[in-house]
This record gives sequence, C-alpha cells and structure tokens, in this order.
Amino acid sequence: MVNFEILSLIIFVLFVGVFLLKDRKNLSFNYGIIIRRWTKGMHLIDRLVKSHPRFIKTLGNIGVVIGVLAGVAGVVLLIVLTVKLQADIRLVLPTAGGYQIPGPVLSVPFWYWIIAIFIIASTHETMHAVFIRLEKVRLKNYGILLLLFLPIGAFVDPDDKGIKKLALMKKLRIFAAGSLANFIVAIIAIALLVSSVFAFSSIAKASGTVIDSVDTNSPASKVGLEGTIHEINGITIHNTMEFVNALNGTRVGQQMEITTDKGSYNLTLGENPRIKNDTYLGIGVRNSYEYKILGVGGDVSSTFLNVFFTVLTFLNWLYMISLGVGIVNLLPVKPFDGGLFFGEIFNKLFGNRGNLIINMTSIILLAVILFNLFGVPILRSLVG
Repeated sequence: MVNFEILSLIIFVLFVGVFLLKDRKNLSFNYGIIIRRWTKGMHLIDRLVKSHPRFIKTLGNIGVVIGVLAGVAGVVLLIVLTVKLQADIRLVLPTAGGYQIPGPVLSVPFWYWIIAIFIIASTHETMHAVFIRLEKVRLKNYGILLLLFLPIGAFVDPDDKGIKKLALMKKLRIFAAGSLANFIVAIIAIALLVSSVFAFSSIAKASGTVIDSVDTNSPASKVGLEGTIHEINGITIHNTMEFVNALNGTRVGQQMEITTDKGSYNLTLGENPRIKNDTYLGIGVRNSYEYKILGVGGDVSSTFLNVFFTVLTFLNWLYMISLGVGIVNLLPVKPFDGGLFFGEIFNKLFGNRGNLIINMTSIILLAVILFNLFGVPILRSLVG
C-alpha cells in the first residue's frame, strides 16, 4: 500500500521541478542554493507603512526590547544547559512516511514542516520589509531560497548603504523585526491551540478508546484484536490515558485479556522491536468522543476528529518551530539577525572594538552550538 505522505511528497517535488524548469531564466544559483527573486507586490508594504506608521514604530520599539531580552536569555540558557550537558539542540528537518532522520535531528512530518516554514519565513521577511520601508530605505527585491526542490527560507534585499546611514534605534528595529514576527506567530499558534482544546473539551468528552491501527505480525494482529476497548484485565477503560495506565508495569510475555465491543481477546505481550525489554501490543488507539450542545448530542465523527487533531498537531509544530527560530535568530551570532543587532549595540558601547567583540562572540557561540549538536550526544553515549 502506497503511503499518502510519500506520494504527496513525490507530487510536490515534481510540481516544484516543473516550476523551476519553466522559470529557469529567472533563477540564480549561489553555492548550490537556488534563488528566485520578485519585485511585484512591494507597493503593498508601502501602503501598510503609510497607513499605520506610529503603530508600526511602537511595535518596532517593543521588538527591540524583546530582542535584547531574548538574545541575552538565549545565551545564558545555552551556556547553562551546555555546562550541564542538558542542551537539546537539534536541526529541524522534514521527513515522510514516519522515517526518523538519524543524528541530532528533530524529524517533522513533511507537510507540517513545509506549511510552517512558509508561514514563518514569509512573516519573518515581511516584517523586515515593513521596517525597512518605515525608514524609507529602498527595497530592491524579495525572494525564496531552495535547496534542490526544498524551500528552506526567504529573504528581502534592501539597499545596504541606506541601512548603514540610519541611526542606531532605526537599525535595531529592522534587525529585530524578523524574530518579533516569529514570536507573534508563536503566540497566535499557542492561543489558537489552547482555545481550540478548551472549546472542544467544553462540549465533548471521551466515550471510549478505539483501536485505530494494528501492526502486522503483532500480538494484537495474531488474535484479530479490533473495536472499542472496554476492559483490560478487568480494568475499565474510558480513554487513552486509562489505556496507557493499564499497560504500565506489564512485562514481556505477560498474558492479557482485552474486552472490546467486538468480543474478548486473550493474548501474550511481545517485546517492542524498537525498545529492548519494553512490552509490545502492536496497536494504535484514539479516543472516541460524544458531544452535547444545547441539549442536543451524539457521537463526534471520526472525520472531524482526524481534521481537528491534525490542525492541533500542526499548531503545536508551528508554535515550537516559530518560537525556536525567533530565539536562535536573536543570538549574537553572525550571520543571524542577532549578530547584526548586537553588533550595532557593541559598536555603540565599545567603538572600534565592537566588531572584534561581536566576531569573537559569534565564533564562541557557534562552537557551543556545534558542540551541543554533535559533542553532547557523543559524551552522553560514552557516559551511558
């Protein structure tokens, strides 16, 4: 059976490939990165800036304060966790079909990653563009960056000479703008996530634990386990949490009696093929729900549940990735925005030594980040 996620990934790659082939005259290449630039639509930025200049300036000032606090907090947290060997720094990369990329990587389902990166990158660069135009600096173009067929980022291309002539606060507003957008996206995502869960829980409650999938050649498949679970070894099951609790403390080879709406099943727990000495039943479960609104109730359809929980999962990924990008981008490391941001501050505070300080800070923090990516996992494996 063809995995839908992998099939959709193949279609996406083909679509991007055809687009790049037809648009090849407008593409440029830089160290293996494909660059596509546009100029259309930039007048919309000017329209926004002219309509709300005072609000945008105030928002930018807030962004500068957040930039300083987030940058300093990020450095302190990074150093403290590094000393304790607890920093969990990983690359966030897309995957498909449940494949886990080896190494220091957080594997994100492909479509969650693509949509999240599109939202994060577009809002990040749009916010930069807004503050660039607020200071009347020329914006030459904007565009996207692709690694082969994979979109990895976006950019705006301002007149660098115009930015260099600006006063300190104006520069800081521009450099902090991208991460400010990331934090706003993260706040919106978590607000939608929490409010959606609250709204759903106020009108619906779990009514059972449904067997959603059964692994091939698993203990569950050997006895034909199916339906909605009512009991495990005499313990009543109402939801997935009670299901998990009922399996806690079980051992490999233990006999289990599971009662569902389809009948009673006796089976022997196996060993998890991925985790040694861990018990293995071989099923995926989800809650079934009943709703009640103004005295009218019924079962919540599985289609609605699938869509609802897919959206919640996406919002969770969007929140985590956007927040992470915002914080990392504000670290005083070149070529991140934080490197430019704190570089200007250091130049103001220390004069000619400012460039040396930001360059040394960048080297040290990059070394710390690389150590956490590759060194810490090695040390943990040796100690473990």
